[in-house]
Amino acid sequence: MILYIVTDTDQIYRTGNWQKKRLVLEETSGDFCLTVHYKQVSLKMLERVKPWAICHSGASTPFEDYDVRQTRNYRQAVLRTTVPQLGICGGHQLLAEFHGSKLGGMRALAGDDADHNPNYHPGEYKEWGVYPVQIIKADPLFAGCGARIRVQQFHRSEIKKLGGDLVVLASSPACRVQAFVHRRKPLYGVQFHPEDASEAYPDGFRVLRNFFKVAAARQAPVRCGN
Repeated sequence: MILYIVTDTDQIYRTGNWQKKRLVLEETSGDFCLTVHYKQVSLKMLERVKPWAICHSGASTPFEDYDVRQTRNYRQAVLRTTVPQLGICGGHQLLAEFHGSKLGGMRALAGDDADHNPNYHPGEYKEWGVYPVQIIKADPLFAGCGARIRVQQFHRSEIKKLGGDLVVLASSPACRVQAFVHRRKPLYGVQFHPEDASEAYPDGFRVLRNFFKVAAARQAPVRCGN
């Protein structure tokens, strides 16, 4: 079984349409996916459920507007589990912050910048739609991909400074950290949304399949790190 952790507010967890994303994760992993809210997650919960891979969702609500970063049990589970993890968009930022990174808005709109979603944080630059991302370091996460992939983006924040245990894998002109990996643990983050790939832009599906391939190769009894 794989675990999909929703990192948004209680209300969005209850009312959001997570089924489509869950089905994509099931199709690309080949296994059942359990969807839970981050407040339900702890080391004991992981030991009981025994997932072989964990994905952390994006979040439409700014982290400062709710308590995701102050929830001790969730943070402890992220930092201490040995289960392979993938953070997506907001989840990517959250995992990075838990590992010493600094977050912030990308920048203000300037000049001829287009605002592709003016109702979401007006006046701020956003990557919103399909964008090219450059692979800058070889990694199994991008096995079979070209030097440049095209993926769905929906964000206005980014990782400003990456924690020392994390390595940049992919970048774009507007967002330096499009993907990272932990130096020692099977922990990844991607700023883009691989689960929102399509037939026209399938690279995200390949990234998901690669992550689950990495995770499957590391299957072992769930245990706590030191």
